[in-house]
Amino acid sequence: MRIVFEKVPDSEGSSFGCFHAGGRVFDCPYHIHPEVEILHILSGRGLLVVGDYIGRFAPGNLFLLGSGLPHMLCGDPATSDTSEPTHIRYAQFKRENFGDAFWQMPEQKKVAQLLTQSARGICFDEGSTPRLLPTMDRLWETYGARRLWSLMELLEEMVSVGEMPALASVGYAPVLNHRDSERLNRAIQFINKHLSGALQLSDVANEAGMSTQAFSRFFHKFMGISFIDYVTSLRISRACRYLLETDKTIAAICYLCGFNNLSNFNRQFLRYKNTTPREFRRSGSIDNADSSFFAGERPGADLGVVAVA
Repeated sequence: MRIVFEKVPDSEGSSFGCFHAGGRVFDCPYHIHPEVEILHILSGRGLLVVGDYIGRFAPGNLFLLGSGLPHMLCGDPATSDTSEPTHIRYAQFKRENFGDAFWQMPEQKKVAQLLTQSARGICFDEGSTPRLLPTMDRLWETYGARRLWSLMELLEEMVSVGEMPALASVGYAPVLNHRDSERLNRAIQFINKHLSGALQLSDVANEAGMSTQAFSRFFHKFMGISFIDYVTSLRISRACRYLLETDKTIAAICYLCGFNNLSNFNRQFLRYKNTTPREFRRSGSIDNADSSFFAGERPGADLGVVAVA
């Protein structure tokens, strides 16, 4: 799938766009666009990749993603008829539409700094997000000048929240190489599609058009994690959803998530979640399912990734 650069559609009668997207099957591939994006998760849970950050999204999450920052969202597969579909809303605007002089005004100094910080992606916490949502609601309820005022008001309120954790690491630089971005996107899409089966490194490398050894180095260099650890993390995350949302046996979940035997599944689950599948199900804690894939990982932690040249 060739999705690297997204051409954001024009919003008639407005200098920026406000959109909705979603569905029971939701897959927004790894992509990039020049617009700054304000992204709000209304419902659904799944995989989130922002630059070199790999984590989860959940209802209520609010992100500010800077211009040229690669990102991807992939909703969890439905584990039951009652599984909630993914629904997001997002606003996109070009900083240059307002002109350099606008951002150099004393009143806009702090907002301009916020947009600079958004180059690594910003995640607003649960305490600050509710304060921002009423103003964000007005972006979809108003039009014309009122909508523009609401955007400026929202950015000003984001500044007042204070410093929020960045998602991508300090040393991260956006990947602008078209060929490498295509390869990574094809690989990630292939992994997501075949996660429940016997997924082999050689098959994914072939999908990316690379030798096995070259792809292994390429994947680790960009994602900051080995192919095996990445796949295992995704499978554990999927297992968490089955454990919490279905009454399937642990053995059945083991094989549904691509593990070839129960003892390996239990061992890997304990490694990534610091608990057993049985204890995890008994606790019934949704927080466990939506923590980052990697034990101890925090938003903004340096994954040691070097951008692909």
